[in-house]
Amino acid sequence: MAELLCSKCNQKKPGLSETPLPNELGEKVRNQSCESCWQEWVAQQLMIMNEYRLDPMNDDHSLFLDKEMIKFLNLK
Repeated sequence: MAELLCSKCNQKKPGLSETPLPNELGEKVRNQSCESCWQEWVAQQLMIMNEYRLDPMNDDHSLFLDKEMIKFLNLK
């Protein structure tokens, strides 16, 4: 777990030990987000899913969550 400059909190912190998603977006998260900001997103994602009654197995809902995650984590 190497240190990185987190795109959300803009601090040098340890990154994620594993890629959280099995795709290119997961690589971006791993390379640009610290563990604490990722955990914040996980909690935020649950609130969004409950508020909008989203099903992550639905492609449209999954795409919406991906877009929200990119904004929340300030991924480039």
